[in-house]
Amino acid sequence: MWPWPDLERSTILGAMSRPDPRAVPSATPRAGTLGAKGRHVGEQPKIAEVLPGRRNHRISAVVVLVVAGMVPWTGYLAYALPARYDAQHWNVLWAGFDLALMAVLAYTAWAAWFRRQIMVATALVAGTLLVCDAWFDVVTSLGTADMPISLVTALGGELPLAVFFFWLARRIMMRTVEAFHRATDAPGAPARLRDAPVLFATTRPPDGAPDADVLPS
Repeated sequence: MWPWPDLERSTILGAMSRPDPRAVPSATPRAGTLGAKGRHVGEQPKIAEVLPGRRNHRISAVVVLVVAGMVPWTGYLAYALPARYDAQHWNVLWAGFDLALMAVLAYTAWAAWFRRQIMVATALVAGTLLVCDAWFDVVTSLGTADMPISLVTALGGELPLAVFFFWLARRIMMRTVEAFHRATDAPGAPARLRDAPVLFATTRPPDGAPDADVLPS
């Protein structure tokens, strides 16, 4: 089923981004007439795959260096930190964390209600925060009277909900990849999520027509 029933298949969300000079087009747009909201009706979208550039390589190199630096630091913390520590502002720490979690969950609910693409990001953040919540609850309660309730809330609530959010984000991303695959009439099956490149949908207006690179309202 086409995931955006209120849009023509030929426009696909208008133009989600402007063309990248390093992009390689995989489909040639057709001329069309300017329709409502700046869309060119009857125009085939151009799907572009962004090729790796110097900026991407620099970002990747920086992240790799950060990971490499964390390896000895994590080993040092595991060796040097005490098993027991009297923390300050314990109430502020957990109240602030739960406020952040509530804000992300509320934003995710809003994005789900209005079917916004940002739900991918909010679902990933919510799932990550829930995993962290379960981790700290369980680890800090081991060997104490609070351990049973921490295990129940982690295994019965936080972790299952985190798995749901991760599944939801993956499902949205896969549906997006499949929609682009169908829009370009590409042969074969869509790529697996980990193999799917970063894609941008753009439309090119006919000569002399206004720019159609606008998001649909």
